Amino acid sequence: MQKRQLVGWGGLALGASSFLVARWHQFGTVERLSGGKPTGSPIPTLFIHGYAGTRLSTGPLIRRLAKRGWGQKTAVVRIKDKQHFKMIGDPGLPGSLIQVLFTNNRLNIMTQTMWLYHLLAVFHWRYRIDRVNIVAHSMGAVTVLRYLMLYGQNQAVPLVNKVVMLGGPFNDTDPGKNTFPIEDYPLTINGPSRQTPLYQWFADHQQWIDPRTQFLNIAGDIGHGRHSDGIVAVNSVLALRYLLPPANYYEQVVVTGRRAAHSLLHENKEVDQLIGHFLFKR
Repeated sequence: MQKRQLVGWGGLALGASSFLVARWHQFGTVERLSGGKPTGSPIPTLFIHGYAGTRLSTGPLIRRLAKRGWGQKTAVVRIKDKQHFKMIGDPGLPGSLIQVLFTNNRLNIMTQTMWLYHLLAVFHWRYRIDRVNIVAHSMGAVTVLRYLMLYGQNQAVPLVNKVVMLGGPFNDTDPGKNTFPIEDYPLTINGPSRQTPLYQWFADHQQWIDPRTQFLNIAGDIGHGRHSDGIVAVNSVLALRYLLPPANYYEQVVVTGRRAAHSLLHENKEVDQLIGHFLFKR
Protein backbone atom coordinates (compact mmCIF):
# COMPACT_ATOMS: atom_id res chain seq x y z
CA MET A 1 0.00 0.00 0.00
CA GLN A 2 2.79 2.38 0.92
CA LYS A 3 4.71 1.57 -2.26
CA ARG A 4 1.57 2.12 -4.37
CA GLN A 5 1.01 5.50 -2.70
CA LEU A 6 4.61 6.53 -3.38
CA VAL A 7 4.20 5.60 -7.02
CA GLY A 8 1.01 7.68 -7.12
CA TRP A 9 2.72 10.74 -5.67
CA GLY A 10 5.60 10.25 -8.10
CA GLY A 11 3.17 10.20 -11.01
CA LEU A 12 1.55 13.41 -9.82
CA ALA A 13 4.92 15.11 -9.47
CA LEU A 14 5.96 13.97 -12.95
CA GLY A 15 2.67 15.18 -14.39
CA ALA A 16 3.00 18.57 -12.71
CA SER A 17 6.58 18.87 -13.91
CA SER A 18 5.57 18.04 -17.48
CA PHE A 19 2.77 20.61 -17.32
CA LEU A 20 5.14 23.34 -16.12
CA VAL A 21 7.68 22.51 -18.83
CA ALA A 22 4.95 22.65 -21.46
CA ARG A 23 3.70 26.01 -20.18
CA TRP A 24 7.25 27.39 -20.05
CA HIS A 25 7.74 26.40 -23.69
CA GLN A 26 4.34 27.75 -24.70
CA PHE A 27 4.92 31.22 -23.27
CA GLY A 28 8.20 31.63 -25.12
CA THR A 29 7.24 30.55 -28.61
CA VAL A 30 4.87 31.53 -31.40
CA GLU A 31 1.33 30.35 -30.82
CA ARG A 32 -1.40 30.68 -33.41
CA LEU A 33 -4.77 30.35 -31.72
CA SER A 34 -7.70 29.01 -33.70
CA GLY A 35 -10.57 31.34 -34.46
CA GLY A 36 -11.46 34.19 -36.74
CA LYS A 37 -9.37 37.03 -38.00
CA PRO A 38 -7.88 39.22 -35.22
CA THR A 39 -9.91 42.39 -34.64
CA GLY A 40 -7.16 44.40 -33.00
CA SER A 41 -4.83 46.99 -34.46
CA PRO A 42 -2.95 46.14 -37.69
CA ILE A 43 0.05 47.85 -36.08
CA PRO A 44 2.49 45.35 -34.50
CA THR A 45 2.72 45.49 -30.71
CA LEU A 46 5.95 44.74 -28.83
CA PHE A 47 5.92 43.43 -25.24
CA ILE A 48 9.01 44.20 -23.15
CA HIS A 49 9.69 42.71 -19.72
CA GLY A 50 11.33 44.37 -16.73
CA TYR A 51 14.53 43.68 -14.81
CA ALA A 52 15.16 39.92 -14.48
CA GLY A 53 12.01 39.30 -16.52
CA THR A 54 11.39 36.06 -18.41
CA ARG A 55 8.93 34.65 -20.92
CA LEU A 56 6.48 34.32 -18.03
CA SER A 57 6.48 38.10 -17.56
CA THR A 58 4.66 38.84 -20.81
CA GLY A 59 3.75 35.43 -22.25
CA PRO A 60 0.47 34.94 -20.35
CA LEU A 61 -0.59 38.54 -21.08
CA ILE A 62 0.02 38.10 -24.80
CA ARG A 63 -1.94 34.85 -24.81
CA ARG A 64 -4.93 36.44 -23.06
CA LEU A 65 -5.01 39.32 -25.54
CA ALA A 66 -4.78 36.87 -28.44
CA LYS A 67 -7.64 34.78 -27.04
CA ARG A 68 -9.78 37.92 -27.05
CA GLY A 69 -9.08 38.28 -30.76
CA TRP A 70 -6.98 41.43 -30.36
CA GLY A 71 -4.01 40.04 -32.28
CA GLN A 72 -1.86 36.96 -32.79
CA LYS A 73 1.49 36.09 -31.28
CA THR A 74 3.41 35.94 -34.54
CA ALA A 75 6.99 36.43 -33.35
CA VAL A 76 9.37 35.97 -30.43
CA VAL A 77 12.67 37.86 -30.41
CA ARG A 78 15.53 36.86 -28.12
CA ILE A 79 18.12 39.63 -28.02
CA LYS A 80 21.66 38.54 -27.21
CA ASP A 81 23.38 41.84 -28.02
CA LYS A 82 23.02 44.72 -30.47
CA GLN A 83 24.17 42.59 -33.41
CA HIS A 84 22.78 39.19 -32.52
CA PHE A 85 19.20 38.19 -31.91
CA LYS A 86 17.09 35.15 -32.68
CA MET A 87 13.79 35.68 -34.43
CA ILE A 88 11.06 33.05 -34.33
CA GLY A 89 8.10 33.80 -36.60
CA ASP A 90 7.21 36.87 -38.64
CA PRO A 91 6.80 40.27 -36.91
CA GLY A 92 5.52 41.89 -40.09
CA LEU A 93 2.11 40.18 -40.14
CA PRO A 94 -0.98 42.34 -39.46
CA GLY A 95 -2.05 42.30 -35.83
CA SER A 96 1.30 40.93 -34.64
CA LEU A 97 1.87 40.57 -30.90
CA ILE A 98 5.65 40.33 -30.54
CA GLN A 99 7.40 39.07 -27.42
CA VAL A 100 10.82 40.65 -26.84
CA LEU A 101 13.16 38.77 -24.48
CA PHE A 102 16.63 39.88 -23.38
CA THR A 103 18.94 36.89 -22.99
CA ASN A 104 20.79 38.84 -20.31
CA ASN A 105 17.76 40.05 -18.39
CA ARG A 106 19.74 42.11 -15.88
CA LEU A 107 21.14 44.70 -18.26
CA ASN A 108 21.21 48.42 -17.51
CA ILE A 109 18.79 50.71 -19.33
CA MET A 110 21.52 52.27 -21.48
CA THR A 111 22.41 48.92 -23.03
CA GLN A 112 18.79 47.85 -23.38
CA THR A 113 17.97 51.12 -25.13
CA MET A 114 20.72 50.60 -27.71
CA TRP A 115 19.72 47.01 -28.38
CA LEU A 116 16.07 47.99 -28.73
CA TYR A 117 17.09 50.59 -31.30
CA HIS A 118 18.97 48.03 -33.39
CA LEU A 119 16.01 45.62 -33.24
CA LEU A 120 13.54 48.26 -34.40
CA ALA A 121 15.91 49.38 -37.14
CA VAL A 122 15.82 45.80 -38.48
CA PHE A 123 12.03 45.80 -38.23
CA HIS A 124 12.00 48.96 -40.32
CA TRP A 125 14.31 48.01 -43.18
CA ARG A 126 13.80 44.25 -43.35
CA TYR A 127 10.09 43.93 -42.59
CA ARG A 128 8.98 47.38 -43.80
CA ILE A 129 7.32 48.12 -40.46
CA ASP A 130 6.71 51.85 -40.19
CA ARG A 131 4.75 51.99 -36.91
CA VAL A 132 4.70 49.95 -33.70
CA ASN A 133 2.92 49.92 -30.36
CA ILE A 134 4.77 48.96 -27.18
CA VAL A 135 3.67 47.47 -23.85
CA ALA A 136 6.45 47.62 -21.25
CA HIS A 137 6.64 46.61 -17.59
CA SER A 138 8.76 48.03 -14.77
CA MET A 139 12.34 48.78 -15.86
CA GLY A 140 11.29 47.93 -19.40
CA ALA A 141 9.05 51.01 -19.29
CA VAL A 142 12.03 53.15 -18.25
CA THR A 143 14.06 51.72 -21.13
CA VAL A 144 11.26 52.56 -23.57
CA LEU A 145 11.04 56.13 -22.27
CA ARG A 146 14.77 56.58 -22.75
CA TYR A 147 14.50 55.06 -26.23
CA LEU A 148 11.76 57.55 -27.15
CA MET A 149 13.92 60.46 -26.03
CA LEU A 150 16.95 59.28 -27.99
CA TYR A 151 15.38 57.73 -31.09
CA GLY A 152 11.70 58.67 -31.10
CA GLN A 153 12.10 60.95 -34.12
CA ASN A 154 14.79 58.90 -35.87
CA GLN A 155 13.85 58.08 -39.46
CA ALA A 156 15.72 54.76 -39.38
CA VAL A 157 13.20 53.16 -37.00
CA PRO A 158 9.40 52.83 -36.94
CA LEU A 159 7.28 55.52 -35.32
CA VAL A 160 6.16 54.43 -31.86
CA ASN A 161 2.44 54.99 -32.19
CA LYS A 162 1.16 54.09 -28.71
CA VAL A 163 2.88 53.06 -25.48
CA VAL A 164 1.47 51.30 -22.42
CA MET A 165 3.66 51.65 -19.33
CA LEU A 166 3.06 49.22 -16.43
CA GLY A 167 4.55 50.14 -13.05
CA GLY A 168 7.45 52.16 -14.45
CA PRO A 169 9.84 53.44 -11.72
CA PHE A 170 10.50 56.73 -13.50
CA ASN A 171 11.67 58.61 -10.39
CA ASP A 172 13.67 55.84 -8.74
CA THR A 173 17.42 56.01 -8.27
CA ASP A 174 18.01 52.60 -9.85
CA PRO A 175 15.03 51.20 -11.78
CA GLY A 176 16.60 47.75 -11.77
CA LYS A 177 16.70 47.36 -8.00
CA ASN A 178 14.04 47.01 -5.35
CA THR A 179 14.71 49.71 -2.76
CA PHE A 180 13.42 49.67 0.81
CA PRO A 181 12.04 51.89 1.96
CA ILE A 182 10.34 52.49 -1.37
CA GLU A 183 11.35 55.79 -2.97
CA ASP A 184 8.24 57.95 -2.73
CA TYR A 185 8.55 61.66 -3.49
CA PRO A 186 5.29 63.66 -3.44
CA LEU A 187 4.14 65.23 -6.68
CA THR A 188 3.61 68.98 -6.83
CA ILE A 189 2.14 71.15 -9.56
CA ASN A 190 5.63 71.37 -11.08
CA GLY A 191 6.60 67.73 -10.69
CA PRO A 192 8.21 65.54 -8.02
CA SER A 193 9.35 67.30 -4.85
CA ARG A 194 12.66 65.50 -5.32
CA GLN A 195 14.14 64.33 -8.60
CA THR A 196 16.58 61.45 -8.94
CA PRO A 197 19.51 61.85 -11.37
CA LEU A 198 17.73 59.56 -13.82
CA TYR A 199 14.61 61.69 -13.68
CA GLN A 200 16.66 64.84 -14.20
CA TRP A 201 18.17 63.30 -17.34
CA PHE A 202 14.68 62.57 -18.62
CA ALA A 203 13.58 66.14 -17.88
CA ASP A 204 16.49 67.46 -19.95
CA HIS A 205 15.65 65.31 -22.99
CA GLN A 206 11.86 65.26 -23.13
CA GLN A 207 11.70 67.57 -26.15
CA TRP A 208 12.93 64.74 -28.39
CA ILE A 209 9.84 62.59 -27.90
CA ASP A 210 7.79 62.44 -31.09
CA PRO A 211 4.58 64.45 -30.47
CA ARG A 212 2.55 61.76 -32.26
CA THR A 213 3.32 59.10 -29.64
CA GLN A 214 0.42 58.45 -27.24
CA PHE A 215 0.81 57.19 -23.68
CA LEU A 216 -1.21 55.08 -21.26
CA ASN A 217 0.50 54.98 -17.87
CA ILE A 218 -0.71 52.39 -15.34
CA ALA A 219 0.28 52.34 -11.67
CA GLY A 220 -0.62 49.80 -9.01
CA ASP A 221 -1.72 50.48 -5.43
CA ILE A 222 -2.13 47.43 -3.21
CA GLY A 223 -3.79 49.55 -0.53
CA HIS A 224 -3.36 49.56 3.25
CA GLY A 225 -2.02 53.11 3.01
CA ARG A 226 1.11 52.04 1.15
CA HIS A 227 0.49 54.10 -2.04
CA SER A 228 2.59 51.65 -4.02
CA ASP A 229 2.44 48.30 -5.78
CA GLY A 230 4.73 46.90 -3.11
CA ILE A 231 7.86 47.72 -5.11
CA VAL A 232 7.30 51.05 -6.90
CA ALA A 233 5.52 54.09 -5.46
CA VAL A 234 2.46 55.40 -7.27
CA ASN A 235 4.17 58.81 -7.27
CA SER A 236 7.20 57.42 -9.09
CA VAL A 237 5.00 55.92 -11.80
CA LEU A 238 2.82 59.00 -12.23
CA ALA A 239 5.86 61.28 -12.36
CA LEU A 240 5.96 60.32 -16.05
CA ARG A 241 3.34 62.94 -16.94
CA TYR A 242 5.75 65.79 -16.12
CA LEU A 243 8.27 64.36 -18.58
CA LEU A 244 6.04 64.51 -21.65
CA PRO A 245 5.66 67.50 -23.96
CA PRO A 246 2.16 69.07 -23.98
CA ALA A 247 1.53 67.85 -27.53
CA ASN A 248 1.56 64.17 -26.52
CA TYR A 249 -1.68 62.43 -25.58
CA TYR A 250 -1.37 61.11 -22.03
CA GLU A 251 -3.70 59.04 -19.87
CA GLN A 252 -3.00 57.59 -16.43
CA VAL A 253 -4.83 54.97 -14.38
CA VAL A 254 -4.19 53.62 -10.88
CA VAL A 255 -5.44 50.06 -10.43
CA THR A 256 -6.01 48.88 -6.87
CA GLY A 257 -6.24 45.70 -4.86
CA ARG A 258 -4.18 42.57 -4.34
CA ARG A 259 -3.63 42.00 -8.05
CA ALA A 260 -2.24 45.52 -8.40
CA ALA A 261 1.03 44.22 -6.95
CA HIS A 262 4.09 45.01 -9.07
CA SER A 263 4.65 41.49 -10.39
CA LEU A 264 0.93 41.00 -11.02
CA LEU A 265 0.22 44.10 -13.08
CA HIS A 266 0.63 42.02 -16.23
CA GLU A 267 -1.65 39.35 -14.72
CA ASN A 268 -4.56 41.71 -14.03
CA LYS A 269 -7.84 41.52 -15.97
CA GLU A 270 -8.51 45.23 -15.44
CA VAL A 271 -5.12 46.00 -16.98
CA ASP A 272 -5.97 43.67 -19.90
CA GLN A 273 -9.12 45.68 -20.54
CA LEU A 274 -7.28 49.00 -20.31
CA ILE A 275 -4.72 47.78 -22.84
CA GLY A 276 -7.47 46.52 -25.13
CA HIS A 277 -9.33 49.81 -25.08
CA PHE A 278 -6.22 51.95 -25.56
CA LEU A 279 -4.45 49.92 -28.24
CA PHE A 280 -7.29 48.11 -29.96
CA LYS A 281 -10.36 50.24 -29.15
CA ARG A 282 -12.04 47.23 -27.53
